[in-house]
Amino acid sequence: MTGWRWHPRGILSAPVSAPAGARAGSVRGAVSSEGESPLTTERAQEPAAPGPGSQPPHADPAAEAPGVREELRRVREAATGLARAHLDLLKAELEGIVAEVKVIAALAGAIVAVALFLSWLLAIGGTLFLGEWLFGSIGWGVVLGGLGSIALIVAIAMALVGSPRRVITTPLITGIVVGALVALALGANLVRRGAEQVGTRLRSGPLPDLDPHWAAPLVGVVIGAVVLGLILLVVLGRVGGAGGGVGGLILGLVAGALIGWGWAGLTFSWHGAVAIGIAVGLLAWIALMPLSMLRAGVDPTARFRRLWPRETYESAMETREWLESEWAKRRARLGRT
Repeated sequence: MTGWRWHPRGILSAPVSAPAGARAGSVRGAVSSEGESPLTTERAQEPAAPGPGSQPPHADPAAEAPGVREELRRVREAATGLARAHLDLLKAELEGIVAEVKVIAALAGAIVAVALFLSWLLAIGGTLFLGEWLFGSIGWGVVLGGLGSIALIVAIAMALVGSPRRVITTPLITGIVVGALVALALGANLVRRGAEQVGTRLRSGPLPDLDPHWAAPLVGVVIGAVVLGLILLVVLGRVGGAGGGVGGLILGLVAGALIGWGWAGLTFSWHGAVAIGIAVGLLAWIALMPLSMLRAGVDPTARFRRLWPRETYESAMETREWLESEWAKRRARLGRT
């Protein structure tokens, strides 16, 4: 095998400088004892196994070891993958949480809706039930519930504009007293009985042809118009002067005639009398609260003026005036120089 060298493809070849005959003789001499030639057998074409301590021809330890950039790239890719995995897990959990929150919000909204319906049902239905139970008519529940709501609205409005407490409490007490007197008078049918007695005297005296069925209502119309007209003339005349007094007189005449017609021409039960008394008391409370506010001299805009930062604005204006005066002085000095 002298003069032969190893080829990367595993084929034995002679040096190029050797003669052709020598190369041929060498090839024939390289035949093994079994008569196989390394040029024709498959075993001869395979590369020889490296010896102990030797490395393959193409092994490069420096090329196989990754560099710093490669290590950093691998670390970055691993960190990115880990972060994405955590983000995906977070997104999945958030989707579940959002779905659960939607269910909770829907159920809570249903509870609130049912609670509101229940409150409205109790307020409206309870008012109608009390009107039917106490006064014998659902209509009284509607009337009294409406008047009570209006009275509360007016009272809250009085508090909103900064009215003192007496503006609300004094008319309330007056309305309670007036309503109680009206209920007692109607329940005992005092107006009806008094009108009948007056009508009997008129028929026995100056008006003998007066129909006894119309005598009591006519007496009630006259007395009611005169009494209520005088009351409103005095009350509204103090507040609005002569114009208010004339308007109060006209309003009292019309309203008093209607009220006197009803009171003197009808016979009331105690249920109806109490209902009318409550309605009159609520109307008195509603009407007297604005009048009491005007008498107290309440300025409705005073409370809302406090919403403006007046001190800050005035301080800013003073600072502006001072700066303008200082600037004028400096300009005057610059002009002299």
